[in-house]
Amino acid sequence: MIGKSRPPISATVPRDRVRAVAFFIGSLLGTLAAGAAELSPGDAHVREQLGRDCPVVYLWPEGQAPDEPRAIPAEMFEASKNVPDLLMIRNVTRPSITVIAPPAEKNTGVALLLGPGGGYGGLAYRDVLDTARVMNARGIAVVLLKYRVPKRHQGFAMNHHALQDAQRAVGILRTRAAEWGIDPAKIGIGGFSAGGHLAASLANNFEKRLYPAVDASDAISCRPDFTVLLCPAYLTDPIESRTPDPGLHYEKISATKSPATFIAITAPDKFSIGSVEYSLALGRAKVNAELHVYPSGGHATGIPRQWLNEWTRECQRWLGDAGLLGDRAKPAPLVYRSSTLPVAPAPADLTEGDWKLRQILGRDCPVIPLWPDGMGPDETLPPTTAEVTSVKSRGGTALNITQVVRPTLTVATPPAGKNTGRAVIILPGGGYSGLAAEHEGTRVAEWLNAHGITGIVLKYRVPFRNLAGKEHHAMQDLQRAVRLVRSRAAEFGIDPKRIGVCGFSAGGHACALLATTFQHDAYPPRDAIDRASCRPDFALPIYPAYLTNPIDSDQVVAKLKAGLKRDATPPLFLAVARNDRFARGVMNFFLAAREAQVPVECHVFAAGGHGGGLDPISHPTSEWTHAALRWLGELDTAAQN
Repeated sequence: MIGKSRPPISATVPRDRVRAVAFFIGSLLGTLAAGAAELSPGDAHVREQLGRDCPVVYLWPEGQAPDEPRAIPAEMFEASKNVPDLLMIRNVTRPSITVIAPPAEKNTGVALLLGPGGGYGGLAYRDVLDTARVMNARGIAVVLLKYRVPKRHQGFAMNHHALQDAQRAVGILRTRAAEWGIDPAKIGIGGFSAGGHLAASLANNFEKRLYPAVDASDAISCRPDFTVLLCPAYLTDPIESRTPDPGLHYEKISATKSPATFIAITAPDKFSIGSVEYSLALGRAKVNAELHVYPSGGHATGIPRQWLNEWTRECQRWLGDAGLLGDRAKPAPLVYRSSTLPVAPAPADLTEGDWKLRQILGRDCPVIPLWPDGMGPDETLPPTTAEVTSVKSRGGTALNITQVVRPTLTVATPPAGKNTGRAVIILPGGGYSGLAAEHEGTRVAEWLNAHGITGIVLKYRVPFRNLAGKEHHAMQDLQRAVRLVRSRAAEFGIDPKRIGVCGFSAGGHACALLATTFQHDAYPPRDAIDRASCRPDFALPIYPAYLTNPIDSDQVVAKLKAGLKRDATPPLFLAVARNDRFARGVMNFFLAAREAQVPVECHVFAAGGHGGGLDPISHPTSEWTHAALRWLGELDTAAQN
């Protein structure tokens, strides 16, 4: 849990009524108080843009803001020099908070104090207002923090005055929370760009006030209950290095003191390296943290505009998972079919594994041998080797296949009226020793079918034969699978230019290998099929294993890194849980892909462990499916443009 429990409410009065009345009275009083004083030009303009009289509270008594080294020109707002349609508030000497509250009937008590970006030179407040409109509809208050800019360099760090303002703002919000219907144990801080850096600064520097106490609110903790960093700037120094900004005090990050943290940014943003490095530091300290990196968009304005609905949806779900949005039912795990299949001998033309896959799918899906004689190249096991199927998985019930010497494709097509022409070859995981063929195979095919996508389960050779690496036979089978599907695309209603791969764990590793090494044949050509390209049009490595060596290091496997090429490597979609031992490898692989300018999206969920497939037992990592569908749709849009 991120927040603390609420104080008890009298059982004789409904909680919702108490909350609504307190919210109404508090808002009215706050509005009257703000209206009684003359608003600064920036605050007046913000209120005009909002179109409603939100309470405005100035943080310091008139003329008493601490550590002011020199006079600052009068506050103003003007167009940004870089983005002409973006207005900036400049020359802030009267820092304030503007409370943008949700409708009373939706209010959850959660408040997010948001600092605008602007490089500590100005405040691009529009992003905060856009966020407030979305979050208010979801019952979350957004509080605009108008902190002091430009930075005062005379003996102070660039964020010194802003951090003073942030500490003071949280104390005031906690003290006066009831006035605005806010739960004092559910106050977070976030920000865009420099505002994100400011939020991270407070998350690591809350134990001591940076100014003499002004009133009772300065005796209250200014530790945020959660942190939301949106395209945060300056988390590393130099910016595009992996060296932590010493002013952020990474050494203070701890599981017991650090607030839970949500980060969203775009891959091309020059500050995405810092976001990943900060996420890695949070992971090492076992802090509840989540990272979402979207594949396109610029700095700051790219997140709230292009990805506003995406990151706010993920953030709302994350807050709910943490218990801040009320009780939430735990998602029910999948019920698997393998343990209840009727006992029936496999037909003569199917192996035991193929027969089980067809039984689970419940239809006569085509089963296609990969190789002309059934046996793949470099095989060391005898053709009489019998496949072994068992009920084994993370959930304890799903199909597992091993002893595969005759690799196949099982083709599950969507209904004719829904077929989009896209196809995904699915590689179950299993450490190259077995295949988790139901929860990482057939269930994935059925999910794809529901969205008009052909799902093709690849039963590749396992266990590995200790030849040229444990992935040797799997890579031969995967290259052949892409070529075979492409050569027979018309037969299955597939667009040969929209064939991708999706793999889990070891299968995800194989997908990453194929995406980066497809130019190198893993076997000599066998027939005309091998004249087709084995380059996938897209790849989804889901909690992929073995991307770094050693696993618990930042060293991306050399051939993977060398194979990442702009305009050659297909677009990549990565997803993993923070508490998966392969998460560090995924984040480092993302950085390598970004460096190579390969289109890449990456999601590191707060929890879920390893090996859940799309089973809600691995929530929230099982949410990768939502983002993946949106990503696939955007690939089509990009291709059309």
